[in-house]
Amino acid sequence: MIGLRYLVAMVLLISVSSTAHSEPPPVYVPPSPPTEKAISAGVAAIGKDAKLVGPLEISAVRPNDRGPGRFFVCVREVNPPPDTPRRYYSTFFDNDEYKGSRLSVMTEQCELQTYSPAPVAAPAAPSPTAPEKTPKRKSHRSR
Repeated sequence: MIGLRYLVAMVLLISVSSTAHSEPPPVYVPPSPPTEKAISAGVAAIGKDAKLVGPLEISAVRPNDRGPGRFFVCVREVNPPPDTPRRYYSTFFDNDEYKGSRLSVMTEQCELQTYSPAPVAAPAAPSPTAPEKTPKRKSHRSR
């Protein structure tokens, strides 16, 4: 009986001492709206994936509670091909992280938004090229 009480007391002391020195749990920081640079990269991604014909337009950034990211912009083509109806896409972000895009759904009301020209993604910096090597001449040996 005394041994069981001693064992329980030791377990409690060990658990209290280990939690006393642990770090507090991380504080949740909600995502913030994306920057223009992140938006331009996300719009470029959906333009490429959906094979949209540029130039593209976007709506204002709006909060979202039903998609893969906390914020989204609506994207559409300025001049869609004449044989296809205008399509609207929702492009999602958490902070500056592009979370994905999809065809817009009715609850996002992309058809009712005001649009402005989409920021154009800066072209990737060209990689430094090595000096061109002159091809070696092939020798023709007779055997």
